[in-house]
Amino acid sequence: MIKECEVLVVGAGPAGSSAAMAAAENGARTLLIDRKKEIGTPVQCGEVVGETLLKKLNLELPPGALAARLDHTTFLLDRRVKLTSREPYWKSVTLERKIFDKALAARAAEAGSMVHADARLTDIKMDGDQVVRATIMHQGVEVNVHPKVIVAADGVHSTMSRLMNLELFTEKTLAKGLEYELISRQPLPMGMQIFLEPEVGLGYGWIIPKGPRRANVGLAAIGLEGSRRDRLQEWLMNNPMITEQFDTDQVLEVKRGDAPIPGFLGGPLRGNVLFAGDAAGQTLAFVGEGIAPSYACGMGAGMVASTAVLQNDMSKLQHYEETIGKIMGDELIEGGAIKDNILEVWTDEKIPVGDRTVICGLLMSEILGSEDLEDATDLLSMPRQEMIQTLEEILIHRKARATVSALQLR
Repeated sequence: MIKECEVLVVGAGPAGSSAAMAAAENGARTLLIDRKKEIGTPVQCGEVVGETLLKKLNLELPPGALAARLDHTTFLLDRRVKLTSREPYWKSVTLERKIFDKALAARAAEAGSMVHADARLTDIKMDGDQVVRATIMHQGVEVNVHPKVIVAADGVHSTMSRLMNLELFTEKTLAKGLEYELISRQPLPMGMQIFLEPEVGLGYGWIIPKGPRRANVGLAAIGLEGSRRDRLQEWLMNNPMITEQFDTDQVLEVKRGDAPIPGFLGGPLRGNVLFAGDAAGQTLAFVGEGIAPSYACGMGAGMVASTAVLQNDMSKLQHYEETIGKIMGDELIEGGAIKDNILEVWTDEKIPVGDRTVICGLLMSEILGSEDLEDATDLLSMPRQEMIQTLEEILIHRKARATVSALQLR
């Protein structure tokens, strides 16, 4: 049965569960709701998170949530350049999100939060800029609660945003994706593979291993139009590096989702509502990774919300941006800056589209920085082997733990 609360958290993904856990641990009467009948389903992302972020956040993975450890990332650029980075930042782990998300919600419950699946926010009542009542449909029964603070962690298509008539980010900052969980023909290298090429568009494709012969294979792009399934099928069937590894007749799961990549929005806070996770665009914008940033920012939202409630001082909510900045601000701001550089290159029609994808990949992998953009077109005008040799010299000069080689598929 849903009871009254001081802090209402909407959405039991990483942001919502960490917010509920932090608020409850701090002593606030907390309610966490999720519209799904089973928290963690369906999976709507690539399920990968950077190992350095896990360590930074001291986030211990729940038993059974670790699918694979990936010790490198390979960037495959316009089917012409292969770059493999073994820098710590590009090491990662693949999760079983169904297990991970449910375990985080369980941690919130263990901290003292009420948790209810199959509980959907349907309406709110506003008094000025404050939400004074939330209406929840719980297992077919309508319930009203009157929280002092709300954490809206209900995803990229946030119900709370819609009910408050807010647009925190637009379609132009939304990457739409689809992936299949596939079985490979042979053992996979234990590294993520990222594909940047005109066939994908303004985004990237990926192979994310979940085991020796199991992987998430998909793509996401801004401005993706038409059938996602048709776009993915066409790419899978026509990319020789994919067809060499996978048979698309062996699909274990279909996962569809959207990733917001607006860059750091400074919170956001509206009235007594703290937006967190995908609902706030809290992702590493240049790659769209949201699991760890959402968890971190949700934790900050829960701390701020509970402090405001316990001190009976709603002005404390104004500390949300500062709190997020301390926890995750550098990563969010830097990710937004890299994303802006990538957009600048992608929209420069003076550069051939294939060259654009190579430059975007070099920016994403952080082999090139914004200060190198003027020289990047000269790099791409070189004969292929000379270009590879120049890239090797750049890697040596920067003491990067990375290798580069030429692909002959274009």
